[in-house]
Amino acid sequence: MTGVRRSGLPTSAVRELEETARRTRVRHLGLALCAVALLAAALTFSTRLGARPTSYFATGGGGVIVLDLSTSVEPAKYRRIQRVLRSLAQTSTRVGLVVFSDVAYEMLTPGTRGDELRPMLPFFEPPPAAPVVRRSRGGSRRGSQALPTFGRASPWTGAFRGGTRISVGLGEARRVIERDRIAPSVLLISDLDDSALDTELLTQELIRYEADEIDLRVVPLFAFSEDRDLFEQLVGEEAFVQNRELLGNTAVEERQTLVGSFPAALVVAAAALLALLALNERLCGRISWRRA
Repeated sequence: MTGVRRSGLPTSAVRELEETARRTRVRHLGLALCAVALLAAALTFSTRLGARPTSYFATGGGGVIVLDLSTSVEPAKYRRIQRVLRSLAQTSTRVGLVVFSDVAYEMLTPGTRGDELRPMLPFFEPPPAAPVVRRSRGGSRRGSQALPTFGRASPWTGAFRGGTRISVGLGEARRVIERDRIAPSVLLISDLDDSALDTELLTQELIRYEADEIDLRVVPLFAFSEDRDLFEQLVGEEAFVQNRELLGNTAVEERQTLVGSFPAALVVAAAALLALLALNERLCGRISWRRA
């Protein structure tokens, strides 16, 4: 079987052209290696973009939401819950959802698309005239005698909504993470008005979080200063989602785009690859000629 022969021009100046041919081969090989390296770099940068729908989860790949549905979450706080859930619903973030009051319930399994949260949004629509519930100096609540309810009747209205035990919500999220072996990242949405009887259990649960290296972020629902101060002592101020970050994440709804840094490294690698291909065509193109 004969090999494929390339057409060429007969010449008697083979020796004179040997050095040029050698330089051309080296140039071809060098440009090819550079092109492969730049392509590999571009692929690597594309997998490490870290572009994520929101910054709530440190891993950028989602996690477990732990949502406080206790009676202390009054109508004035619904809007913030709705904003957080909507920003996650507008994106492709994969999440799990645990809701709690004095008991906890896994509502959505981990890996659920964020848009599955959308049907929950109407339940967090603040009523037109929400009763204002305040705490007196003695620690008791005053205002409307009726228990606050969400904007619409929901599966958790009434029987499920009781006192606040944050430890049970965080504990359920931890067990879900261990069971499904997912990214150890939890987003707690709560007014932090925890029961005094739950403080010891909450402390033990947070110690387990630290031991298991579970990242915990907290969206405070207009928490009272004493409740927030206590929680800051347990998890640190850096765990709290600040207002600036909250507004940046909820801006996803307005921009309909991702919140993330500009992929400068990827753009530079892609531009360099294109420039290299252009240089290859310029320096290593086939010989052409025309009639005089």
